[in-house]
Amino acid sequence: MVQRPKAVIALAIVLLLAGLSVAAQVWEERQTAHFVISYTTSGPDAVSASYVRLVEESLETAYAQFVAAGFEVLDADILVDILYIADGSLGTEVLIEDEAGGWSPWIEIGSESVMREAIEGFYTSVTLEDLVRSTCAHEVFHAFQDSADLVGTGDTSEISWVEAHATAIQEFVVPAANDYLEPALEFLLAPDGVNFFHRNYDAGIYWVYILERFGIQAIHNVMRSSADYNGRHAIDHAYVPYDTTFFDTWVDFALALATNSVPDAEVLTTLVPEAEGSGWWTTNRATAQIPTLTYQGMWTGKALVIDTVNAGNKSEYEPYMADDTIGTPLRVAHSYGIDFLELENPDASPMIVEFTGDPETTFALGVATSIDGTWSADVLDGESYTVPAGTELIRLVVTRTEPGTGAYRFVVKPGG
Repeated sequence: MVQRPKAVIALAIVLLLAGLSVAAQVWEERQTAHFVISYTTSGPDAVSASYVRLVEESLETAYAQFVAAGFEVLDADILVDILYIADGSLGTEVLIEDEAGGWSPWIEIGSESVMREAIEGFYTSVTLEDLVRSTCAHEVFHAFQDSADLVGTGDTSEISWVEAHATAIQEFVVPAANDYLEPALEFLLAPDGVNFFHRNYDAGIYWVYILERFGIQAIHNVMRSSADYNGRHAIDHAYVPYDTTFFDTWVDFALALATNSVPDAEVLTTLVPEAEGSGWWTTNRATAQIPTLTYQGMWTGKALVIDTVNAGNKSEYEPYMADDTIGTPLRVAHSYGIDFLELENPDASPMIVEFTGDPETTFALGVATSIDGTWSADVLDGESYTVPAGTELIRLVVTRTEPGTGAYRFVVKPGG
């Protein structure tokens, strides 16, 4: 077992001037098959025996699932401290080195009070037990990621893999938690706010989609590929067994968002309310549109040019990275950003939709149509699409690869 100094000492310090005292904290240690868990039953970091058992069971369950899925971890005890984490995080993981140069993962898991404070601020509904299980799975997976990096079968230097994969893994281990949707709001409410490969926890929603489509092996493949390739090239190499590419799955994912068919879509429809006036809090709790629309209009049967942003995030949650503002020309500003444009068709008349985009940009286009409340979706091979009669709602989906400006426009004409 790796020895490390404790952060607290069993010693009472008397502060004479203030007339106060800080009670001693005695740390206890619990050894499991793969973890050495340290905790205290007194002071600000105190935890109950039942909470320690919950953490223990959660750690071992996640560990077993990762090993069963083919992931490998260092042959060493994983050190775990249960304590109050004051920076707002629920857990952390790092590698520590002993005097002999050996490495061991070291995990911190937030105390029960940390978890309950987090739940109070969540839009996602999650139980204490599931949040602990999910957090433990997230941090244990980091230990597996770091282990893979050390032996050359993974790469933790790219933001694309580390937190996004660990966030998706939460859903793999604890599918009832759905807490990956909490950070996903950053993406869902600003899907063109930043390059996908510069996203963090919020990119986990794409990987949950991939987990449902291909299973855990896809994450395993990407981890291994990331040791030899960077960015989308690592994903493309990992997806060879599935006869697809990152961009192909990205377009499919965007269309799944447009047609409300991603995992946990029913949760997304009620996840966050609209903002009210200039304030951030609402009283009527009307549900905000997810994903956020770039354009929203109504087809009147006459020719229509769509070239300007006229819609945006209306929720009480403000993403850190925002999309283009209302009134600006349409563009997909960032690589693998997504614009969603919605057009109502009250009389369900047929129409022709024509696309024009920056010739230096490689776009991918999709169209989602709703007839009698049932969605269908197509990837557009050309720049013109005939929307059949009977269609009541159309969602145009625009995404892109790396080069170019991303500028584009649509013209809608009567058809059929």
